[in-house]
Amino acid sequence: MRREGRLPAAVALGTLFNPLNSSMIAVALIHVEAEFHVGIAAVTWLAAGFYLVGILAPPLMGTLGDRFGPRLVFCCGLVTMAVTGVLAALAPSFPVLLGARLLQAFGSCATMPAGMSIIQAAMPGDDGRPPPRVIATISMVLTASAATGPVLGGVLISLWGWRAIFLVNVPLAVVALVAALRWLPRVRVDGAREATLLPRLSPGLLATCGQFALTNVAFYVAFFAVPLWAQSTAGVPAHLAGLLVLPLAGLGIVMTPVAVWLAARAGMRTVLVAGAALLLGGSCVLAAADSVGPVLVAGAVLGVAAALGQFALNSLVFVHADRRDTGAAVGVFQASRYVGAATASALLGVLFDRAGLGGGGWAMAGASAVVLAGAVLLPVRRPSASDGGRSGP
Repeated sequence: MRREGRLPAAVALGTLFNPLNSSMIAVALIHVEAEFHVGIAAVTWLAAGFYLVGILAPPLMGTLGDRFGPRLVFCCGLVTMAVTGVLAALAPSFPVLLGARLLQAFGSCATMPAGMSIIQAAMPGDDGRPPPRVIATISMVLTASAATGPVLGGVLISLWGWRAIFLVNVPLAVVALVAALRWLPRVRVDGAREATLLPRLSPGLLATCGQFALTNVAFYVAFFAVPLWAQSTAGVPAHLAGLLVLPLAGLGIVMTPVAVWLAARAGMRTVLVAGAALLLGGSCVLAAADSVGPVLVAGAVLGVAAALGQFALNSLVFVHADRRDTGAAVGVFQASRYVGAATASALLGVLFDRAGLGGGGWAMAGASAVVLAGAVLLPVRRPSASDGGRSGP
């Protein structure tokens, strides 16, 4: 592999653990409950606890990377993934399993902010962000690992039982750690002595994270509501219900290079607004859907929206973050994903029982309308002295 491709590949390997493990657990909950007999309410903490740590830990991990060096934090995260994989696979009781799962969440939350901090330092761009192809690669890995989590989990459980979904992290972490030790440079930590646990968050960065949280409200409502609707209303078998969200996940991967191409030719503002408009359109189609066909159409539109929106917002983090706090900024951005996921799950618990798929769709439309307004107003580049502080298109 060429040198310029090794660094993004090593970071991509490390970042796949968080979305993979956040989605893979879904197919294991019923099996864990059957073994430990703790009840559904308790066993769901394997997922909810991971989400909670996903909100709290990334900013802390990013700040630690800014303070002590992102390569160290990145590698420690991978070691934690390997160790907790063994602990969880050998857990003799549910409390031990839950403790290992929460530690696993901390490890998985370390790699994204630390890895992107290394990329920002080693591959700086003129516009305040890493090369678009690198951001696109990381975005595709995040989307692909989240989408394949339930599929991989189902295969592992059918072959070796639920403990295999934790044990699989061990060889993956070893491969990622070897790649990290060989290919990740020791980058200089700007302002390490001044770094604190309270990073400097600009208004532009906070707005970007808010956009990402609202975007994820829409996407996670779709991910949760469509399989529920398919099984409870449309009569789709359980083993096929999850396939209805494949257009969303698949196009979210395939269309990411198109987002890079569009940004290069039409500007980041165009990508941001187009993604938000498609998000609103797909949400409205889903709200009105009453059969499988429109649901698949909505999923396809939402998949393209995911590709455009995630690439644009990932890019804007580096535009609005202070270079001394890149890790912390990426951590806050990563946490906003789980803020959106947690909000979506809470909304769905109320809306789906009362209004079914339509209720979830209109909630998505409301969030998407705010995202579209934000896409028009959000600054897409750093203010400069030459333009008098204005943010161009």
